[in-house]
Amino acid sequence: MIKLYDNDSYISEFSAKVVSCEEFKDGYLVGLDKTAFFPTAGGQEFDRGTISNQEVLDVFVRENNTYHFVKNKFEIGEEVFGKIDWKIRYRKMQHHSAEHIVSGIVFSKYGANNVGFHLSDREVTFDFDMEFSKDEYAEIERLANATLQENHKISAYYPKKEELEKIEYRAKLDLSENVRIVEIEGIDKCACCAPHVKSTGEIGVIKFTDAIRHRGGCRITMICGMDAIKDYQYKSKEIIRISNLLSAKVDFVDEEVENLLVKNGELKQEINSLKKKILELKAENIEITDENFCVFLDECDTNLMRYFANLIKDNVKGITAIFSPDPKGGYSYLLTSKNINLTKISKQINESLNGRGGGKDEMQGKFLASKEEITKYFKATSF
Repeated sequence: MIKLYDNDSYISEFSAKVVSCEEFKDGYLVGLDKTAFFPTAGGQEFDRGTISNQEVLDVFVRENNTYHFVKNKFEIGEEVFGKIDWKIRYRKMQHHSAEHIVSGIVFSKYGANNVGFHLSDREVTFDFDMEFSKDEYAEIERLANATLQENHKISAYYPKKEELEKIEYRAKLDLSENVRIVEIEGIDKCACCAPHVKSTGEIGVIKFTDAIRHRGGCRITMICGMDAIKDYQYKSKEIIRISNLLSAKVDFVDEEVENLLVKNGELKQEINSLKKKILELKAENIEITDENFCVFLDECDTNLMRYFANLIKDNVKGITAIFSPDPKGGYSYLLTSKNINLTKISKQINESLNGRGGGKDEMQGKFLASKEEITKYFKATSF
């Protein structure tokens, strides 16, 4: 099979002859004498498009042959017309070429290797065997965009074996024959089978949107071209909206948000302190009981439920049961007792009230039961 994208990544429409067609799952695997469809390979997902108006649902390589998965059968020898979804293909070309630029810069400047790569229709991530500081990420991104402005030529070729031995290039695998080199003039040489743009200027913009630690190194998420422009437009609109809400200039939004978080933290502490005082007043009016004691509190977290339980459990010989409504339905619970081994009865309680959770000295969890069902159960049950 002739891989049309090997020599010309810009072919988006082509005619071909069907050389094989076999049933596969709920469709057919079609082999052609030539194709412009890039299969899933090297971390890049397959090209979208159609063959004679049939949607291509998958493209992959099996036993060195490229197969196109479609719903309906083609006849062997039939002439067909292939059409690539060019918008998606070109986006992938931009992003893959951008990945080579970044990987080449990282390798030459820091000696770090690209050890993972994934390019889908929506995002591109790549992994390095080294971590970087915030300043280093910014410098890598700056150098990558400078490479776009310089508009370096990008070419792909298959060197002869004796030529390949003299070329210094990046590769994840130990390759020796049929090696396709993608060269970014003056920047990088890498073994790669994918379609690329002709020059770095076509990429437009390179923007890192995320960088995290990953398996002893890092993982970068990147967007390019119009994706980067759209991302900038969206974030610019949002930052202006936030600045208006805070009545702060755009350049000082981060400071205002930090001040807001500090104030919010202080208010939470004040509210928590007031809630504790209310619980203390409630506890003063609770009489000693030999029975289980149930109380339903409004919007209390586990810490407040525990605080209240510790205030009253000495007055309760049965189970002290504290409940708070869960926003998703049911009730969060905290159960404790000075006299009853909760571990032995936790399964019984959860099964009776459609609950989950557990614990040793105290039980925590959630009941998917009504307030009436919970109250009735603890009033009627002796442990």
